Amino acid sequence: MLYYLHIKNYALIDDAEVEFTEGLNIFTGETGAGKSILLGSVATALGAKTKTDVIKEGEESAFVELHFSIDRDGQRELLKELDIDAEDDQVIIQRKISQARSMAKINGITVTNSDLRKVADAFLDIYGQHDYQNLLKESMHIEILDAYAGEKVDDLKAQTKDAYEEYRALKREMDHLETDEEKRQREIDFLAFELKEIEEANLKEGEEEQLREILRLSENAERIAKAISGAERYLSDNGGVMDSFSRSFYELKSVSGMTDEISEFEESLKQAQGIVSDVRRSMADYLDTLDFDENRLSEARERYDFINTLFMKYGKDVADVNSFYEKKSAEYEKLVKFEEYKEELSLRLKEAEKKLSILCDALSKERKTEAGRFTEEVRAALSELNFNDNRFEIEFEENESYTANGRDIAKFFISTNVGEPMRPLCEVASGGELSRIMLAIKTVCAGRDLIHTLIFDEIDAGISGNTAWKVAEKLAQLARNLQVICITHLPQIAAMADNHFGITKSEKDGRTVTEVKKLLQYESVEELTRLLGGATETAAAKANAKEMIAMAKKVKKQVGS
Repeated sequence: MLYYLHIKNYALIDDAEVEFTEGLNIFTGETGAGKSILLGSVATALGAKTKTDVIKEGEESAFVELHFSIDRDGQRELLKELDIDAEDDQVIIQRKISQARSMAKINGITVTNSDLRKVADAFLDIYGQHDYQNLLKESMHIEILDAYAGEKVDDLKAQTKDAYEEYRALKREMDHLETDEEKRQREIDFLAFELKEIEEANLKEGEEEQLREILRLSENAERIAKAISGAERYLSDNGGVMDSFSRSFYELKSVSGMTDEISEFEESLKQAQGIVSDVRRSMADYLDTLDFDENRLSEARERYDFINTLFMKYGKDVADVNSFYEKKSAEYEKLVKFEEYKEELSLRLKEAEKKLSILCDALSKERKTEAGRFTEEVRAALSELNFNDNRFEIEFEENESYTANGRDIAKFFISTNVGEPMRPLCEVASGGELSRIMLAIKTVCAGRDLIHTLIFDEIDAGISGNTAWKVAEKLAQLARNLQVICITHLPQIAAMADNHFGITKSEKDGRTVTEVKKLLQYESVEELTRLLGGATETAAAKANAKEMIAMAKKVKKQVGS
């Protein structure tokens, strides 16, 4: 349920707060007072495309905030899917429009417009003239019927969608197989070349790194040999380190053993001489292992380049190349064993189509059963909206191909007057009739989806008198189970309000501003008097207003709202 609306610097509104209740919330006001601004601000908060010219003159940004309470488990599950916490089952949607960009938040978390629309679609529906026109789109008719059927078709629809995806994937694969023989042979030859190249490469894990090290050492072998040879020569030549060790030992020998310190000097020199001797021998041995074979270097460089060429073609490393090989091997097998695989795929496709066909038939049967109940309830609802001699039917056609939604095409047919033939809804309904037909359908479908809040604009287009009263009664009936917000200029509808708001336009500090105010009982009477009496308020109009409110209370008591 929507229970709070805050608008700031939006069009002609400086700062307005509205607290909604359950039941029927009505907005009235003079033409041009800003009723459309109110509706536009709500649509903006829910993610509608909004131009920056809605920002009030002289301000940097416009701001709209909506507070909802969670009424359905499905709403709670959707928020969980989007990782949005909803403490105390409360959802706060905020949207800020500035010259630079717009930003939306849900419970303090910045969200994309896509996620904002998902949440909005689960909490509130807005019906204006454009939405009534949607009834003229025959593609919408099956969706309306499915919304009415609810859980009775939801599971079948989900199964049908899964079966359709499986069928479509197999069908695409079969279509791909049925290419011309020449193209298939070209693909076989190309795959064979790729597979052979990878097989003959005989790649090994870590081989590239080993070759890189070999190349690095080989390309620097001359420098290495010269450096190590020089170092070894300084250790072993006459006058080198080893000679120095011998002279040191000779000097110490004359005083050997006289003190502990001298003995330690002798031992340390002996150890150092051993270490240097070992290093000299190791360097000499290493020099013997250095290989300056140009052929070996050339082979290593060629192998290294070849491996990198394979990596560029088939993957960034050996694991990637092996994965590529496995994938292409499977494709090669399919093409080589074409007829065998095609036959197997054909059987799988037939099974998938059979499964899909059974589900489509079951879904169609359930829809037609629900269509019977739906049409009866819509006829009754239309009668209550002053379509006294209406006839309403749904005709089904079968789509030429399967879809994720089955094969049914549903079309609404209607006759609103005695003697008129049944014709498609899009050919007979006027704007005023469309709004009443939509109201009848919403009444019939009430409470069957996630949405608990409905907003109606222009629901009173083209109606007056007794028909207006009938529409008011139907709105009161709808408000028994759902929260209804309605913008109207008809006193019959306004009289039915559980919560009545007045929208006014005035001048403030040399600027035009729109204000929204919840009306007290006497103010509601005055507003109805204005709606009834026009420019001149009369005692008769005021008495009529009070009588209309009294009648509305009786109607609401009868319908239980």
